[in-house]
Amino acid sequence: MELIIPKEKSNLTELNGKVEVLSFLELKVKELIDSHILKRKLWFPNDFLPADEQMNDDQEKNIKELEPNIKTVIIPNGAGDEMIVKKIPKKNINPPTLLFQGNFYWLQNVEAADFLTKKIYPKLIKTHPEIKIIISGQKANKIKSKKGIEIINLNLNDSKKVKKIYQRATIFVAPIFGPGGTRLKILAAMAAGVPVISTKVGVEGLSVKDGRHILLANNPEEFIEKINLLLKEKNLYQTIQKNAYQLIKNEYSWFSIAKKLENVYQQII
Repeated sequence: MELIIPKEKSNLTELNGKVEVLSFLELKVKELIDSHILKRKLWFPNDFLPADEQMNDDQEKNIKELEPNIKTVIIPNGAGDEMIVKKIPKKNINPPTLLFQGNFYWLQNVEAADFLTKKIYPKLIKTHPEIKIIISGQKANKIKSKKGIEIINLNLNDSKKVKKIYQRATIFVAPIFGPGGTRLKILAAMAAGVPVISTKVGVEGLSVKDGRHILLANNPEEFIEKINLLLKEKNLYQTIQKNAYQLIKNEYSWFSIAKKLENVYQQII
């Protein structure tokens, strides 16, 4: 009878085995992550656009509380030069068209559109039965269409169509109550020569002043009051147009942003 004694595995063999198992697991995890990212790109394409979150004064303050000696510089996002009109347009106030545009993947935009169509519009048409509303953006079909309310669904990066929609608008109404992100739609309206009425939350992080660049409102009655004011006071309408447009040119064009970045880089060097 022959006794066979198995050879003990060397430490190297055991290590190689562990490496093979870990390599296999790493590959599988990567496949799962890639699959998850692909699904998110399909379901939430705006998650993968360039970041539009802008540091505001409160965030800068929080950073300095953590590190008092740090030097911070806030560089704003751009309005998009393709949205900046060459000349401030003369808007057709009769009949007026109110616009709200956004990405309706995000709850705060859905809530804003509902606020406009359900709480502002029904009261507004009692004195302005001719007034129209446009709700446009990605997934705009989430918003229910009614008489006098036009829903326009937009594809990603459909800038030509976006410009035409802003051209049709008399006033951009933004009853935004949810925080987060830079209000690129507000900047686009200002760049297109469309006066903006917004909540304070809606313009957080932007260098705008109430009564100069935009008008602020926080409830249906205030929104209706400010809409009526802009439609009635031609001089105020044109002043808001002019000041907002000039602010875009001075602070939110790519040229002005590039100059700020250049100054920051020179200080670092």
